[in-house]
Amino acid sequence: MRDTVLLAEMTWRDAKQAAAEGRIVIIPFGSIEQHGHHLPLATDSINVDHVAALAAREVGALVAPCQVFGVSHNHLDFAGTMSLEPETLVAIIQDLVASLYHHGFRRLLLVNGHGGNNATVEVGALKARKRFPDALIGHSYSGALGRDARQYMRSEFVYHADEGETARLMATRPDLVEMAHAVRDVTPVFTTYYRRYYAAPDGDDPESLTGLVTYGLPPTQVLSQSGTMGDASVADVAVGERAMDSVVRNLVRVLEDLKAREILVADPERRP
Repeated sequence: MRDTVLLAEMTWRDAKQAAAEGRIVIIPFGSIEQHGHHLPLATDSINVDHVAALAAREVGALVAPCQVFGVSHNHLDFAGTMSLEPETLVAIIQDLVASLYHHGFRRLLLVNGHGGNNATVEVGALKARKRFPDALIGHSYSGALGRDARQYMRSEFVYHADEGETARLMATRPDLVEMAHAVRDVTPVFTTYYRRYYAAPDGDDPESLTGLVTYGLPPTQVLSQSGTMGDASVADVAVGERAMDSVVRNLVRVLEDLKAREILVADPERRP
């Protein structure tokens, strides 16, 4: 078998052997959408693909090709953004899982690197679990995997094309980061939205509705003219490296759990 964790680089004989060995397959999900004046459209896809490969190598998992198109309707006012309908992404998830299941893979992890995909990936995973009850199909979000990394950030805003995303791409693909164009873009409209519906709730803030209701993602153009929401100008590669390490570490924890977890299948003969 070739020394690679990337499924796309394997032969079909390699893949057959990997399925027989019961190896986990990670399917990363990203986006092609605007990321301010200084980051490429593929930022989410690049970052999630990178951490998936690093974590997979640590635990002996495989990484399927990243699904680079996601649900990005809120960014469509910015040139280059390409968005799928939620139903399309759900269908793609079903087809990919069905293909891997057909070849004998029974432990799959959908790793989402783009917040706009969260609800859709969750629905796709739910439908796949119903269809393939004798498989373990997990789903995870890079934002949650990187929860420990917030302590390293200087900016109070953690949202989009901001300090965090910029720092992580500086650690992954510095050649694609144009720091000369990185800005702090924190408009009053964005600040109100962020503190009321998105930031971690503060027990002393009676105005916060975070976690209590959502109205979906507002059009980005309403919140920011640059596409950045937060302060990208303070991003630092050392912070990005620590943040990426945090994401990888938590993803390894998830993969180890998936590897050890028992597959529970209901017995129709014992149905009440």
